[in-house]
Amino acid sequence: MERVAVDIMGPFPRTNRGNRFVLVAMDYFTKWPEAYAIPDQEAVTVADALVEGMFSRFGAAEVIHSDQGRNFESAVFSAMCERLGMRKTRTTPLHPQSDGLVERFNRTLVKQLAILTSAHQSDWDEHLPLVLMAYRSAVQDSTLCTPALLMLGRELRTPAEMSFGKPPDALGAPPGPEYARKLQDRMDTAHAFARNQLEKAGIRQKRNYDLRAKGKDFKAGDLVWVYNPKRKKGRCPKLDCQWVGPCEVLEKLGEVVYRVELPPGGRRMTLHRDRLAPYRGDARPQQYFGRSLPPQLPPPLLGLVPPPIPHMHP
Repeated sequence: MERVAVDIMGPFPRTNRGNRFVLVAMDYFTKWPEAYAIPDQEAVTVADALVEGMFSRFGAAEVIHSDQGRNFESAVFSAMCERLGMRKTRTTPLHPQSDGLVERFNRTLVKQLAILTSAHQSDWDEHLPLVLMAYRSAVQDSTLCTPALLMLGRELRTPAEMSFGKPPDALGAPPGPEYARKLQDRMDTAHAFARNQLEKAGIRQKRNYDLRAKGKDFKAGDLVWVYNPKRKKGRCPKLDCQWVGPCEVLEKLGEVVYRVELPPGGRRMTLHRDRLAPYRGDARPQQYFGRSLPPQLPPPLLGLVPPPIPHMHP
């Protein structure tokens, strides 16, 4: 495995086995999913589930990708990656599109569990294996192959095959050296076909994304607004301004990733371009009773209403 994405779903209702969360892991190339019901999302629990599950079966990945949750950024998780020789990458804050593969699988998994779970919702973890079996044996749009074929070199034996038998055109392969050679040839053919389909899918997805992309490129020294929503006790988040600024762009780290300095205090964050908007004021923020007062109102993006200007007393 070259790259594996991981994520945590939950909390769900506590099951009879004491589980409340689902740890999801997915291989980017084969689309092979793993999902483990866990009682909590502590770093030790997450690391143990990955080592005892996916990595003990298929080996360690070259790269493991996650969001910036504390369990994935902990010293325990970093030690696991170091000992297994895996390089850790992460998404930018509040930008789940950076981990779109596993986020899309999460939606599929939740929909399937909602169909199978009983009314008391205390047995959802018992249905995880069957949901995973169905997903692993389903043809993916991007590769035109099933995850099982790309990961195992063969299709899973499903209930339909148990009831009606193998298809008439299915080839029998007795065990032995000849079977091993054919298995390797079949996997090489399937992987080459999947890589070709993934390349075409990537081009198609990039073209569709570029049609909707409206972001502006920034350079070091530019002033920007930063979308930084926060929930405060006793305040309605819908009536709070979600934009902070003006903030200064320190450097451009990639095509769509920037390091930005936020006022006050100069906290530095690595952010995706989708969370930035150009600041068109000329003056730097002024201090007004201990809070930053920008000379320009934030942009009315994402359906947000600009904040009211504080009443100034002489």
